[in-house]
Amino acid sequence: MDRFVIPENIQDLESEMFGAGDTTYLLIQPTWNSNQGIVKPVEISIAQDGRIFVADESQSSILVFDQSGNQPVGFEDLRNLVDNNNLDIAPIDVDIDKKMNVFYIDGSQRIFVWNQYWNEVGISKVITSATFIHSQTGADTTVSAGSDFWLSLLNDSNWIIVDNEMTPDQTLIDSLMQPHLFYDGTYEMNLYLDTYYQSDSSRFTALTAPSGEQNMIFVTDNYGGNNNQYRIVQIDFLRSLLLELSKGDFVWAYTGRYGSTIKGYGTGAGTVNKPSSIDVDYQGNLYYTQEGDYFPVHMISPNLSGDFAVYTSGFQPEADDIMNPAWFLHPVDIAVDNNRNSYIVDQQNSDITVFNFNGSFFKKAGYINETEKIMSNPVAVTVDSKGVVYICDSEDGAIYRYKLSNSLDEDLNPEE
Repeated sequence: MDRFVIPENIQDLESEMFGAGDTTYLLIQPTWNSNQGIVKPVEISIAQDGRIFVADESQSSILVFDQSGNQPVGFEDLRNLVDNNNLDIAPIDVDIDKKMNVFYIDGSQRIFVWNQYWNEVGISKVITSATFIHSQTGADTTVSAGSDFWLSLLNDSNWIIVDNEMTPDQTLIDSLMQPHLFYDGTYEMNLYLDTYYQSDSSRFTALTAPSGEQNMIFVTDNYGGNNNQYRIVQIDFLRSLLLELSKGDFVWAYTGRYGSTIKGYGTGAGTVNKPSSIDVDYQGNLYYTQEGDYFPVHMISPNLSGDFAVYTSGFQPEADDIMNPAWFLHPVDIAVDNNRNSYIVDQQNSDITVFNFNGSFFKKAGYINETEKIMSNPVAVTVDSKGVVYICDSEDGAIYRYKLSNSLDEDLNPEE
């Protein structure tokens, strides 16, 4: 098998993208647009139940759709988002983990969360205090919920809850059912743990949640303005409250705590330079796009053999197509499917470039035919379990969908 050779002129790629009998990405109709209430979609993610979550910046909302483009009930809390001070939040990224936590950011150093499952089944009681016993010393103490000491005991495996008090207080329950603050970088403990943090300039630009049961999420951080201070940060989950759901099940509520800076600024493979998006595959590999020198797309892989994960570059310059800047004019977003194929939004070229799991070029998407592009300003992409590619176009106020021509099923209608 021969590796595809990248032409010197990026425009020459069109002759390689299509051919007689070749598999291509076909546009699926109808396009989702103002008919679905979409105004300015800037990010998109798909939950494990197949629902599509779209961050609509101009409406300060996260819109939710099923696979047919209909809006299911039960997600009204994600409309007209506000913070604790009742100020509008314009979401710039959204992702969902396996606990059905919907995380979103607004370009500050804050992360917000809303849990879909809790809202479906309801919360009946919330823990207010507990008595802990130390497993080794036998010492015991009773602590009220909410303090740093409470969080410390709750997340220390040596301390075991032997008794607790719970309340059906509806005000407290409502505060957990509604969107609320998950992580704040200006919180005193996070400032203490993050020695390089600059609260006056940190800006989270993207986030991603692992596909498994890991209690963490990742954000990209432009924390130094134009002073080359960029990084990828791991935010850990801390147990914060025990909830009794209306069905009788008990689950933990979590709060975010600074974990570590897993990758910092640089210009080589596997370093960070003005990141604009991030995604993670089922193996824990992180993929991100960036605007700085020299490589616009990276993948870093965790080495878990030591006390903490060390991330090294999974793609290499000159060896892997995906790291060749000639493929892109302005890549702004990346999504990874269940087979570890990468889908990269090129905003300036108004298309999607798809690479195989090993970083080899596969195909272009975003075309009606060999020469005609349809998108004006694509900014975000995601892929569902059927291989349908969803693309946000913020200028057109639309979601475009594409599917490989050899895998269309009866429920999808390509444009003729």
